[in-house]
Order: sequence, then C-alpha cells, then structure tokens
Amino acid sequence: MRLFVIGTEGQVARALREAAVDNPDMVVGHAGRPELDILRAELVEKALVAFSPDIVINPAAYTAVDRAEFEPDLAFAVNRDGAGHVASAAARIGIPVVHLSTDYVFDGTKGAPYVETDPVAR
Repeated sequence: MRLFVIGTEGQVARALREAAVDNPDMVVGHAGRPELDILRAELVEKALVAFSPDIVINPAAYTAVDRAEFEPDLAFAVNRDGAGHVASAAARIGIPVVHLSTDYVFDGTKGAPYVETDPVAR
C-alpha cells in the first residue's frame, strides 16, 4: 500500500512514517511547503503523480482557531480551497482521499460517519 501524506512535520505524517518502518507492505510518501503547497493546485497534482499513491491522506489545515477570526481569507483558502485542490487532483488521478478534520468542526458524538451537510459543533 502506497500512502501519500499532505505535509511533512505534523503528527499524522510522523505517525504514519513511524508505522511504515515496521510494515514492509506500507510505503509512505509525503511533501509539504514549498514543494507542495495545497493553495497551488498544480503542485498538488504534480506531487501525487510523481509518487503514484494508492491513497492520499490530507491532515493539512489552518488550525489557529483564534487567529482564523482575524484571518478568515487565509483560513478559508487553506481549509476549503486547499482541501478542494487535494480532492480534485486525486479525483483526476483516480485515487481516494482521507481528509482529516478536528473536533473544532465535528465533535465526534454523532455515532456514525459525518457528511458535508452535518452541522458543525459549537
């Protein structure tokens, strides 16, 4: 299984790289800025094509919740547009994406998988 993680230094990327060490059937690739900036669609697709993954894991996000109130354009650019670039590139190539969120969006109490139309946590 070839996994490609958007980002290099985050908790998810590090944990998957560590898991791959003991699992010869798992190959984890990753890239982050400046080589892969999710705000630049062409860089996302270039990275995915170069690695040829079976699955893309996208934990990349603007996570400074308090600052997002003062930088809404940047927060939306990363969390909406950047995630869209990852999803679009993966769809063109024909590979699935696992997009991770936080409990700042969904609180985990639903008891079933979340969908885009579910209300956000307050």
